Amino acid sequence: MITKLSDDLSAMSLDGVHLTLTSEAGDVNILRGVDLSVTSGEAVGIVGPSGGGKSTMMMVIAGLERASSGTVKTAGIDLARLTEDELALFRRDNIGIVFQDFHLFPTMTALENVAMPLELAESPDVRNNAFDRAKEQLFSVGLGDRILHYPSQLSGGEQQRVAVARAFVSSPKILLADEPTGNLDGETGKIIVDLLFDLHERVGTTMLLISHDQTLATRCDRVVTLADGRIVDEHLGEGPGG
Repeated sequence: MITKLSDDLSAMSLDGVHLTLTSEAGDVNILRGVDLSVTSGEAVGIVGPSGGGKSTMMMVIAGLERASSGTVKTAGIDLARLTEDELALFRRDNIGIVFQDFHLFPTMTALENVAMPLELAESPDVRNNAFDRAKEQLFSVGLGDRILHYPSQLSGGEQQRVAVARAFVSSPKILLADEPTGNLDGETGKIIVDLLFDLHERVGTTMLLISHDQTLATRCDRVVTLADGRIVDEHLGEGPGG
């Protein structure tokens, strides 16, 4: 079944991946032959200059952008073989995403935002227990007293905690975090990062963390530098695997 995680130890694998977009000014080469393998349970920090292709690579791994050439396997599945509907189901069952901009639904409470992925689950048991699990997840990120608040009633840090809770509520095999502290002050950002790493270690989720902050990326098991659409450096971090 396409939505099940493979037993392969590689959670993410990119082999010779190129992505070229067409514009009025001509073709724009975003990714230029990226080779990357991430082991199941590993935390990998992705750093590099703006415009280097970091966020685009994450979008390709999530199946939100199609590679122009090369092979992309996420959770053991060749994403090129999936239709758009199959990709949506695949993300639902395997991937949690935390964006820099929180992407919460403004007309939904924190509880409703977190419960949404579970309400879309295939299993009736999961759907029936969506709000109970969402409530537990919000308590786990320190928002037990904010579950009925709307995004406009929450601070930036609280909104990002809701986003983190939503990303983890379905116990995804893979977490993709794109500049999760980019819109937060330093102290609040540190709280969010500590929360991400704590959940990563407790749940055993494979994590890809994009950041401009080298110190933050170094907390991962491995640090990969992407520039001009290519991987230009790779070294061990200070995490459990580093």
